[in-house]
Amino acid sequence: MSRKPSSRSVAGKRLVKAQMPDGLMNARPVSYPVAHATITALQVYHNPERKPSGDGPWNDEADKVSWVDDETGLGCIMLRQTDGTISGYVGVGPAHPLFGYEADAVPVGVSGTVHGGVTYGRECEANRFERRAQGKPRQERYTVCHTTFVRTIQEYRTVRTTEDDFDHEDHWWFGFDTSHPGDLVPKARHDQRHQGDVYRDQGFVYMNCIALARKLRDLGGMTLDDTDEGSGPPLLPSPKDSQERGR
Repeated sequence: MSRKPSSRSVAGKRLVKAQMPDGLMNARPVSYPVAHATITALQVYHNPERKPSGDGPWNDEADKVSWVDDETGLGCIMLRQTDGTISGYVGVGPAHPLFGYEADAVPVGVSGTVHGGVTYGRECEANRFERRAQGKPRQERYTVCHTTFVRTIQEYRTVRTTEDDFDHEDHWWFGFDTSHPGDLVPKARHDQRHQGDVYRDQGFVYMNCIALARKLRDLGGMTLDDTDEGSGPPLLPSPKDSQERGR
């Protein structure tokens, strides 16, 4: 008698039943209410160890939400940090004039769009499932990179590598944080808190994200139809060009 195989091979790859990567809550896009609007979230994660204790506006918030902004076509992420605050990020493609710029090189007209200014400018982070992960790979639930959702192959939901389960996006991410003076940091020591500090909830972070997305869209001369290609000459020299001139 032939034995029933425990797995199947499709296109030379073994497909096995598995949990969704690192606790992803949704296998397909879902509606997510935020700031008197409803976005189509492509990733929703809950990271209990980062959730502030006690009752608060964070009770009904996920800890990582990614989506594509309808107006600009740019990927956005809201991610809770280890101190309980939420940071926001917007990604641009290689054709964008600010692709490759670190946070302190972002023009004031762009940086000033968001709360506290742009404090983050980096390439996609390596995921620990990635075949060629460099640096310090992280779990998908904490990465600033993907805004896509898990693929379903035939009837099997699989987890093998980031390359298999997520459409890799060659993006450069600009972000901001909400742990500035006047911001309530939920996990800060009591002696570090001040009366009148305000918790910046997901509604606040979302509004800043879409404001930054629109500014980046306008700077790149892009529309929803040409976000991948961009248009017009760069408004600033690229970091690479600046380095070469300085030699």
